[in-house]
Amino acid sequence: MKKIHPVMFVMLSCFWFYGCGILTSGPIETHYLSNQTYLTSFPEEAKCTITVHSEETTSARTPILLNSSNLSGPMKIACTHEGYWTSNILLEPIDGKTLASRLIGRENVTILNGGYNEADLWPHTRLPRKLHIVLRRSAFGTSEAKNLYYADEILYAKKAWGLLISNLLSSCKHQNDMQPPATSKLSSSHCRFATKRLQMLGRNDLIKIEQERRRSSVE
Repeated sequence: MKKIHPVMFVMLSCFWFYGCGILTSGPIETHYLSNQTYLTSFPEEAKCTITVHSEETTSARTPILLNSSNLSGPMKIACTHEGYWTSNILLEPIDGKTLASRLIGRENVTILNGGYNEADLWPHTRLPRKLHIVLRRSAFGTSEAKNLYYADEILYAKKAWGLLISNLLSSCKHQNDMQPPATSKLSSSHCRFATKRLQMLGRNDLIKIEQERRRSSVE
């Protein structure tokens, strides 16, 4: 099978999503390099329902090009595919410049966006340039296959959250080393709060994975 050029994917997504209503005028390449989030998924061609302002809802299949330049609130994205659990994503501006500031500001931090840096975000919208959503399987041929699959999922999640926590602690240590003694206690307090919050988010994610494992079917 011949591979489809990424620009052709974008053009197809244009027809799927809002009838090109989310694309502004001009060359597609120009807009992709200026203010849009390119949404892909595994498995491919997942059906995603996008809700804006809690009422404007539309559906499309990945890959999708989202124009978020005029977004005034969170964009809820729910992606589904046969044999997989629905993945719910909240797409909203990332205001914090660091992981610690995002956690202190109670921003939504996930494995998906926890490692974002300035190069991953559009400067104006503070939204990701690319977003890849991975759905977890919900149907298996045997119990052994199900348990092996979810053992890998849990191991991956533990490593990913552990890396985020390690990076946060390193960042906090560096920040405290650079702070004058009069302000170091305040920074330490903020870092402890950020670390506890990140650990809580990680535990909640692992609980969700275990719940999906238990609810997955064996056919």
